[in-house]
Amino acid sequence: MNIPGLIFLLTTQFVAGRGILALFNIKQKTLHTIVLAMLNGIMVISLVPMLIELAHIPITKTNIILSISLISIALFAIPFKRYNFSILQLKNKEYKLPSLYEVLFILFLVFIMIPSIWRTYYFPPNARDVLSGPEALAKYAIEEHTLNNSVFSMNLLEATPNLLKPPFISDLQIVYKLLVHPFGQVWLTIIVLCFLTWLYSLLREKLHPVLAGLITLLFISIPELYGYTYILLWDYSNMVFFFAGFYFLNQYFEHKQNSCFLYSCLMFGFATFIRVETLIFAGLITPYIFFRLWQEKVSIQRVIINLVLFLAVPFIFYFIWIDIFVKYYLPPGLNLGAELNFSPATSFFGWLSKINSRLIFGGINIALYGYFIYFFLLILLIDAIFFRSFNKEARLLLFGILVIYLGLPMLIYVTKWFNITTAKRGLFKAFPLIALYMGNSALFLKLSRAIYNFEYPPQASKQNKSTAATVTVHSNKKKKKKRSN
Repeated sequence: MNIPGLIFLLTTQFVAGRGILALFNIKQKTLHTIVLAMLNGIMVISLVPMLIELAHIPITKTNIILSISLISIALFAIPFKRYNFSILQLKNKEYKLPSLYEVLFILFLVFIMIPSIWRTYYFPPNARDVLSGPEALAKYAIEEHTLNNSVFSMNLLEATPNLLKPPFISDLQIVYKLLVHPFGQVWLTIIVLCFLTWLYSLLREKLHPVLAGLITLLFISIPELYGYTYILLWDYSNMVFFFAGFYFLNQYFEHKQNSCFLYSCLMFGFATFIRVETLIFAGLITPYIFFRLWQEKVSIQRVIINLVLFLAVPFIFYFIWIDIFVKYYLPPGLNLGAELNFSPATSFFGWLSKINSRLIFGGINIALYGYFIYFFLLILLIDAIFFRSFNKEARLLLFGILVIYLGLPMLIYVTKWFNITTAKRGLFKAFPLIALYMGNSALFLKLSRAIYNFEYPPQASKQNKSTAATVTVHSNKKKKKKRSN
């Protein structure tokens, strides 16, 4: 592994990603700022080879380094006045040492992730969809210095859809193969570690560390999802940015900051750049946005602007790849329209039944997802029956889960390549939403307060003692007055 190349990429990714946060005026806690900056930076790096190709510049190591450096410097310099360097001060109140059991739990999670990190480093990409598409495209791009290379002259049979997918994996493989490691894919570990850190921190803000750790452990232990922390495909990364879009959409509704809404649109745009069908899910989210804005009595002009922006940003990512790059920069004859399917053999309800019977409630569901879905349904049932209350964030998360559940069968009307494997990985998008819902669950919030009260008994007893003391003082004063009289 080329350590200087890795340090260069980690540095430029953070600088570029931090610049995007400042550009959108996104202010988060220090830890959240770091992980979000790294995630943003990886997305910026994934655009570089495509942008070089659009500029008709050869894809070489030197051009990659110069392009990444210039983009990072530009993204850092443009919003320079918005940076808050006070977070570097150690006296900041944010910095708190974790308790002993939290340290032990974090170490346990690190121990779980070690095999994933090792496999990402030691083994080459081996997923069929990647080998027949992005990996081959990246290999020939490095050799021939262009994305429009001889890989398209081969008889790849059913590989064409994988070559037509957005170049998120191809571009990152090009960059990391040239600068870091012959196998590339180290970037996947960076995404996974940053996301798990962020998710645990979000849960930790709402719940006691024991409960936050339990939910994180359940999330990491989903068998199929854990496999994709080292198997190179689109779905884990798509899940991360889809979740980020939902999180900042909730931040917008909670804090009424337009910057959060715009940043949410960007996150959904990044998710669409990874998997173009994310545009369908974004469309399904718009009714909720309309309802919340109408409920909050926002002007109709503002509602229309927000809805247009929410759909336009992901569509721009879709349009640049499909209607510009594939159409004008790749060999003629490659057409996404040939992959569309508006007359599926199985109906929407037929596919919904298949997903239920084979992935969620039967088939090999336990081997795929463990008991994570059943555990979520149990918590949801308890909340609905015994507590009958859902805060606004929990409602948005439940709506997001419903969008994924109902949106997956709708993909049969979009692409003829939709199958049970696509649905199996498409359900990944729901899992971090489920985890964060548990962080907002009335049951878990009550359990969290109970654990805190057990550890740190409330001040009621002290107040009772103080009130008793004041009563005795007053009674003594009254006795003294009677004696004096």
